[in-house]
Parts: sequence; structure tokens; C-alpha cells
Amino acid sequence: MEIKESNEPYVFQVDSELVKNIYNAKDNFLVSYNEKATDRSTCAIYFSSNDIYYPNSKEVFTERIVEKNFFEWYGTRIENVYKHILLRDVHKQWYLSGINKEVNSPEKLKDFLKEQTQGLSVITLGSSAGGYAAVLYGSLIGAKKAISFNGQFELVSLLDSSDSKTDPYVFRYRSLPRSRYYDIKPFINKEMDIYYFGSAKSTWDSEQYNHVREVNTLNALLFNTKHHGIPFLKSALNVVINMDVKKLKKYTTRKNNPVLFSIKMIGIIKTFQGAKKQLLYKYKKRN
Repeated sequence: MEIKESNEPYVFQVDSELVKNIYNAKDNFLVSYNEKATDRSTCAIYFSSNDIYYPNSKEVFTERIVEKNFFEWYGTRIENVYKHILLRDVHKQWYLSGINKEVNSPEKLKDFLKEQTQGLSVITLGSSAGGYAAVLYGSLIGAKKAISFNGQFELVSLLDSSDSKTDPYVFRYRSLPRSRYYDIKPFINKEMDIYYFGSAKSTWDSEQYNHVREVNTLNALLFNTKHHGIPFLKSALNVVINMDVKKLKKYTTRKNNPVLFSIKMIGIIKTFQGAKKQLLYKYKKRN
């Protein structure tokens, strides 16, 4: 249920007819199967972040979502997993409105994912708002592991630091029952291992980490960077999400240098090739 009071400003990502049409007409999830997987008992769920399109304009939304049908993580998968589920929140509001007109609330999204993963061992992952969703829905459906790259653990602070133009549903839903998900710490399943990749020099990311740092099943890999999202080079992502957990835990004992970490994952040549590609992408996005 979308609530818009008369005094609230128009916000493209929730009020645009173009976005509404995609929300109402599209599933906004993809399901695929890896027939080569030897393990048929595992499912991976990938949550797109609020960066699925930017800036919030008709032109960019049309290119990214309408024409390209874009989902984050489409080209980066956990290996030897049979079932893959990719989701996106076209409203870019931490999945507070679910993903489509049928699955239109956190509770319905939980039920949908439970049905899709029945009888399977589940791994969830995502970055930023996708990381928030990975931990929340991973907990709600009994996933064995969640991988979060600078994901949020609470949204309450946005009511003071943000505004209704930037995060419309956070403000419109603040008096409704779904605001219970503005703090997901009480929902964390203590039997689910969480691998959190955090940016130690980012103020908000540090605040988010400190909110849950005492959770026993939280394995924090912290990096000396202010960069939000993936705190190391994205070219190393595929190696990282497929790494043995014993090796991952070796990086929880210290703050890691993003470049050196990437070199250890994929080598010097691929690291600098990835850095060049990432800088070029940022330049194009900015211009």
C-alpha cells in the first residue's frame, strides 16, 4: 500500500507513472537454474541496491530498467548453486514496498521467498540497500549465510539525516506497521552467518556496523576506505563471494587495504585492469 499525503512532494522513483507501470506490470525478479551444478540443494538470492539506476530521471530509468531490464548481480554468481533468484526494488526504498503489485510488502516478499526456496539451503547477498535486504530476508526465511557489502541495519537515522524527497517511503511509512523494519537488528537470525564487508572510513557505514557489531554471528571484514558499496575493486567480487569461509575469516582480524586485498584476490594485472575500468565507468556516469 502506497501512502501519499497531499503535502508530500512528488518523487520520481515512487510517484512517476513510468515507474508505477514497471512496478505493476513486471515481476521485478528473475529465476534461473544452473544445470551444471553438482549441488542441487542450494539457492542464492541476489538483492539489487538503490543504485540500479541513477540519477532518478525518466531517461535513465527507461534505459536501465525498461530497455535493459537491469538487475544487479546478473553477471556475478555464486558457483555450484543450482537455483538463482535476482530481485530489484524499482522504488529504491529498501524493499519496503516489496517488488511488484502482488508482492507489495515486506511480509509478502518474505512469503514469496519462502515459497521459492522451500527445501533448499539459502545464501543471500547484496550491497547497501541490497545488503540490508540480504540480512533481513535471509533471517526471515532461515538462510544459512548472508553476504552484505556495506548494507544498512537500521533506517531510523534517515528520519533525521534525510528527507521525504530523497527517501519518500521511509517518511511516508514511518507511522505504519512496516516501519518495524526500520531496525532489522531484532530480526537477525542468530543461526545465520553474516559476512559484512564495511568501509571503516565512511561515517554512516561505521555507524551501521556499530549498531550490530556485538551480534555473535557477524563476521566483519573492514576496509580502510570511505567508498560506499563494494569496499574493494568490483573485479574481485566473483572470487570473494565464492571464497572458502575459513579464508574469509582471516580478513576479519584487521582493517584491510582495498587495493592490496584485491591484488591478493585476483593478482596485480587484473586489479589494475579492474581499477581502470571502474574509473572509466565512474567518469561516464558522472558525465
